[in-house]
This record gives sequence, structure tokens and C-alpha cells, in this order.
Amino acid sequence: MKGFYKGLLLATGVFAAYIAGTGATVYTQAMTRSSTKRDRNYDPDEVKEYIVPTERSSVYRHAAYNYNVWWNTQDTEKVEVISADGLRLRGGILMAEPDKAIGRFAIVVHGHFCCAGEEGHISKMFHDNGYDVLAVDQRCHGKSDGEAITMGRMEASDIVEWSRMIAKRFPDEKIVLYGASMGGNTVLRTTDRELPEQVVCVIDDCGYCRADEAVLLTLRHDHAGLLFKEALTAACSATYRAMQGASIRETDACGPVSRAKVPVLFIHGTDDSIVNCDDSRKLYALHPGKKKLVIFDGVKHNYSYFSDRDRYTREVTEFIDSCCTV
Repeated sequence: MKGFYKGLLLATGVFAAYIAGTGATVYTQAMTRSSTKRDRNYDPDEVKEYIVPTERSSVYRHAAYNYNVWWNTQDTEKVEVISADGLRLRGGILMAEPDKAIGRFAIVVHGHFCCAGEEGHISKMFHDNGYDVLAVDQRCHGKSDGEAITMGRMEASDIVEWSRMIAKRFPDEKIVLYGASMGGNTVLRTTDRELPEQVVCVIDDCGYCRADEAVLLTLRHDHAGLLFKEALTAACSATYRAMQGASIRETDACGPVSRAKVPVLFIHGTDDSIVNCDDSRKLYALHPGKKKLVIFDGVKHNYSYFSDRDRYTREVTEFIDSCCTV
């Protein structure tokens, strides 16, 4: 009998070590900067083989790379702000062509492990329609400082700083906040804050309600053979609290959206295996004011623009138009 209890104790210890170790590994891989997560912005003066898509890369990766090249070969003004916790954040401004300018500014916020250049398709969409564009590298991404990704918790404050900078420099322009995936969560979490009065609306493409839920969904999809995914997510959350001094549940977008002071356009694809489409449906239902939900049937995570560019552009620009005429 004593041997049984020793065996049980050993098994419990091994299980706990597996959960703690793997949870910490998930946190490290998903929320910290390392040599494998270098600046993904295209640089015409530096060869970055790790950002060039291969034959096995997705259609999205090929398209994103082409727009990355486009964005980073434009004549952009390099700009910076300092975050509330002292990080130097970097981005680029591309002004509209004078004969197309409509007096609106789009702040474009990329997703997890991406960069300003990889949202080049969205920046070009706005630019082609007469918008001035600021595309930013979020903290711990691209050229911005930071060693930890907070998954929207602190990034929302960063976007407030960016919007204040743009509002101060361009006081006569209307401002739109656009975010995709983690960037969607980031901009959604600004909606109940004291944004500059020039901010007319927020555009969210496939943003999640909460980061821990998105991590669990990703584990279920990308690591189908991995055991005890719920326990691993809990361990990852515990590591997040230990390393960042805050709960990962503070990435929640539901609370801010339920108190939103600005209109929101929600966009999502029904075949999203990274962030469930129901997240956008839930957030849409919570929003108390002007809003719209646009669903792209059969579309994967962050693919909506590429699935139907004309419809995507029309939905975005018409929603912004409706917010600017109020």
C-alpha cells in the first residue's frame, strides 16, 4: 500500500511539473520577445530571409509579405510615443495624396507576432481611399521596445497615446482606430476610455474577448495531441500573473465594449480557428450604441479582406462615412 501512495505522489509530481513547465513554455513562446521573434518589417537595405514566404506558406502570408514590401518602401515619416510605463513605441505615417485627401486619419494596429508592415493591405486600403495612415508596431513587436506582450492589457493604453499624438498634430482630422486579431482586442479596449474627440469609430477585425480563451482555442486547434489543454492554459495564466503582476483576464474586451463611447464595426470569418466568431457576436450584442456586425462565411482567421476585398473595403468605408456624418 505504501508503494501505491509513493507511486501516486510521484505521478502527481510529474503531472504538476509537466503542467507548470509546459504552461511556462507556452507563455514564453506566446508572450515574450526572443531571437525567433525578430522585426518582421520588410527592410530594403537588410536581407531578412525569415520573413520571406515559402511554397508551404499560406496565401495570407504571401499576400501579407507583398503588402509589407509596399508599406516599407513608401515615403513614411517615422514617429514615436512613450508608453505609460516608459517604453519607446514606434510607427510610421503615410500622408494621403493631396488630390485624394479627405481629412481622415486611420491608426492601424497589427495582431500577435506581426508588425506594422504586415497590415500593409489595410494601410493601403485606407491610403487608396484618401486617408492619412499611421501604422504602429505594438510593444514587444517590430521596432518598438518591450520584452513582454500583454495581449491587449497595456497595449490599449498605448493606442490611446498614439491617438492623442495624432489628434494634437492633426486637430482638424477625424480619426479611426483599426485593429486585427490581438490588435482588435487592443482597439476594443480603448472604447470606454477618454479618447480624443476626433476619434469617430473603431474597426475590429476578429478581435478576441479574452486572451486566455484565445490561447486555449489555439492550443486545441494547433496542438490537437497536446494533453490537458485547460490545465496548460491555467498554468500559462499563472505564469502571466507571476511575470506581469496582473491577471490575463484583464485583457477582457467585454467590459470596455459594454461601456463603449464610440461606434464599433465588428468583422469576423465563420471558419476562424484562432478566435471564435462567437466572440464578435458576443461583443456586438454587448455594445450599447451605434454598431454593425459583418460576417464573412467560410473565412479563416484574419482572411476577410483577402476573401472579398471589394466588400470589405465597402463595409469599412461606409461605416466610417456614417460615423462622420453624425
